[in-house]
Amino acid sequence: MKTTIEIDEKKLNRIMSLTGIGTMKEAVDWALNEALRLATIDRVMEQPWSAEEAREAVDPAYDLIAIRNSTTPVSYVPKKAARRRGPRTSSK
Repeated sequence: MKTTIEIDEKKLNRIMSLTGIGTMKEAVDWALNEALRLATIDRVMEQPWSAEEAREAVDPAYDLIAIRNSTTPVSYVPKKAARRRGPRTSSK
């Protein structure tokens, strides 16, 4: 949907720089998704699910241990820069 709205540019630019999002449209979409996620969490916290609702919310075939065992762990350690090979020269 296309619409015209006033948006605080400082906030929008801050969101884009903090998240690495490249376009204003993506930043606004991200912000709407975050607002929806937080509102959903707030609603669940106000009206907690019954045990039956919680059971129905999770696929019975979901097996976290199998998923963990089937994937390669992600490394968050940055790769070291390649060393330059070649003779060292002295500057005398």
